[in-house]
Amino acid sequence: MRRLITLFALFALVLVTQVPAGAVDSDLPRDTAWFNDDVRKVAYDGDVVYAGGKFTRARDVDGSFSRRHYLAAVDSASGELLPFAPVLDGQVYDVVADDGYLYVSGRFKHVDDVSMPRLARFDLATGLLDTAWRPNPSATVFAVEPEGDRVYLGGRFASVGGHHQPKLAAVSAADAAPIDSFAPIVQQGAVRDLESGHGRLYASGGFSYAEDDKKFGKLAAFDPSTGALDRSFQAIVYVLTRQIDVDGDRVYAALDGRGGELRAFDTTGESLWYQGVDGGVQAVTAWGDTVIAGGHFDRACVTNRSGPSGECVDGVLADQGKILAVDRDGSLLPWNPGANGVIGVWDLKTHPSGSNIAVGGTFTTFGGGETVQKRLAVFD
Repeated sequence: MRRLITLFALFALVLVTQVPAGAVDSDLPRDTAWFNDDVRKVAYDGDVVYAGGKFTRARDVDGSFSRRHYLAAVDSASGELLPFAPVLDGQVYDVVADDGYLYVSGRFKHVDDVSMPRLARFDLATGLLDTAWRPNPSATVFAVEPEGDRVYLGGRFASVGGHHQPKLAAVSAADAAPIDSFAPIVQQGAVRDLESGHGRLYASGGFSYAEDDKKFGKLAAFDPSTGALDRSFQAIVYVLTRQIDVDGDRVYAALDGRGGELRAFDTTGESLWYQGVDGGVQAVTAWGDTVIAGGHFDRACVTNRSGPSGECVDGVLADQGKILAVDRDGSLLPWNPGANGVIGVWDLKTHPSGSNIAVGGTFTTFGGGETVQKRLAVFD
């Protein structure tokens, strides 16, 4: 259960730390291992944070450096780099831990010298590659969503395992065989994220149509059994929607663009509130009484109207470097870690217990340059 975060705590708290309830820390992340290039995705398995991205080296908390080939594991409690070190030959786009496995997608073709194009999974108990599970998508997989006996895939592929099913597909969690009965129609653009909830499979991304209907572009819901479009959820979105998080009776969405938004929807797709910023929002996670958003913005805007360079047309609400927090009604909170970087934050995940959050991105410092913490951060 996620820890409740009060307005008072957010004045002095950052994002994540495993500390007793009610403890107050600074707006700076804890000292953990970091990486020499982008961390695109993070995932928790207990206290272990798995990180995937473009990096090839890791710096441990003792200052030592080790090779890591696009995928690594860090103890979120101690901050230490863990021995898990598979060798991939291309960058990682998604990492998801579920039901004893770590699912990894990306641009790689081999894992530990085994042919395993674009999608693989590892046994979390042993760290070993599952060589028998081979979905073989035809092109990029950006999102993986394990759910029960299925693993849903989203991306820009045309087929999986030789079965024609563009952009959104399902395979068996047991043997990776394509599930022919799941046949959604997603058109013109890639699926970037998937989330299960409310008896639906939500998909977001840059796609323009679902079942030939533009009203369901960028963010849509599908029947998880058949893939039929669920027209009872209609969110009107016009821009690339990088990430979604389903929590309670809401769907939170990270809307990218020169001027982006964090937006909340109810289960019908009605927009409840938004927070506009002067750059794209690329990541979102619900955490207790708050919603955290990350991206390549520097300011929170009074409205969601933006100029040609993403600037706040109707005024600046607050300076917010790459990451911000709002309450569940969408009101901006004063917590401000002050991250740097052009791209900023790529991903956010909440610890299963709600004790902290992990952040992946391109940042190298927090607190306006006060604290060096490169590309992976854990906040209390």
